[in-house]
Amino acid sequence: MLRFQIAGSLPKAILAVSLMSSLPGMAQEQSPAPGARAIKVGISLPLSGALAAYGKSTLEGIRLRIEQANTAGGIQGAPVTLIVEDNQGDATAGINAYNKLAGSDKVAAVIGPITSTAALAVRRAAAKQKVPVVSPTATNDKVTQGHDYLFRTCFNDSFQGRIIASFAVREHKQAATLIDMNSDYSKGLARSFREAFTAAGGSLVAEEKYQQKDTDFGVQLKRIKDSGAGIVFIPGYPPELPLIIKQAKAIGLTARLCGADGWDNETVINGSGDHVANSLLVGAFSAEDQRPAVQSFLAAYQKQHRTTPGTFEALGYDSASLVLAALRHGTTPADVQQGLAAIRDLEAVTGKITMRNGDAIKSAIILKIVKTDGKYATKYVDTVNP
Repeated sequence: MLRFQIAGSLPKAILAVSLMSSLPGMAQEQSPAPGARAIKVGISLPLSGALAAYGKSTLEGIRLRIEQANTAGGIQGAPVTLIVEDNQGDATAGINAYNKLAGSDKVAAVIGPITSTAALAVRRAAAKQKVPVVSPTATNDKVTQGHDYLFRTCFNDSFQGRIIASFAVREHKQAATLIDMNSDYSKGLARSFREAFTAAGGSLVAEEKYQQKDTDFGVQLKRIKDSGAGIVFIPGYPPELPLIIKQAKAIGLTARLCGADGWDNETVINGSGDHVANSLLVGAFSAEDQRPAVQSFLAAYQKQHRTTPGTFEALGYDSASLVLAALRHGTTPADVQQGLAAIRDLEAVTGKITMRNGDAIKSAIILKIVKTDGKYATKYVDTVNP
């Protein structure tokens, strides 16, 4: 497993967010107190394998936030150090990474995994080790249910599926889904979409399935085309998702495509061909948001990386903000668990967050994929409150 430590600083920083904080503001530079013992935070992300792009994007957001906090003096004068493990996007590797971080590394909290399947896999270990987990993007409803040590920064599948269904049914009364049967994320979102779409008066006319590592989706897409569906909901990830979108064009599928937060990645947006245009997706972040928290994050990220961040960078950043807020409650795992559960109205990049039973209660946004200056990008459409 990949393992390294981070305790850096930036030329300028945003103040670490306190437990009941308002907007992050620019802070005067200062260093953690000399000789202060570092506070260790574990990171468990897929940094290799099919989901590596998502893991690396999330890590960039986390690193930026921790660097800012350390530049602003750390936590009561103590620097925050990250111990990073590559969980390869695998459930077993995710359990091993968590046990190592919570056990021999003795971290105060773990950020990650990012997939629902991997996050569900660590539930038993987290209940035993009692080191809190903050998942940036594990949306499956069951991740946090009945668990004191599992938290998430994203919204859950029920909310996300309901939001995209409410938009889809306005345009078309007949919809189809194409589901990754190896993914708890995909199955949970599809179920939520189906329930909300039919409750709103729509009809699900096709429900097709595929397996991870499949490369030919022609049969399923042909059935969807023949069903007459005007909307196709595809809650998935690369490498299958770009292939699906390309093959949808190849068979002449004209229905509007829509998806969830897994679409908000460069591999999908600019790696799926021109049939991705006008697709709708649920997102947690838009660079068009004019809130000061967002604009401060954009300025800091663009200064460091010379590019605009996306949803995974933003959710990684906010996950670190949640942990930093909780660390101000105390630096033991028990302190952090209590601090996370107590968060109310934290002004984060992806919205104002209140933690309820491990879930981040906040707004979602609808994005549309459009072509701008020869490239595809997401464009803000609307905000939907919880």
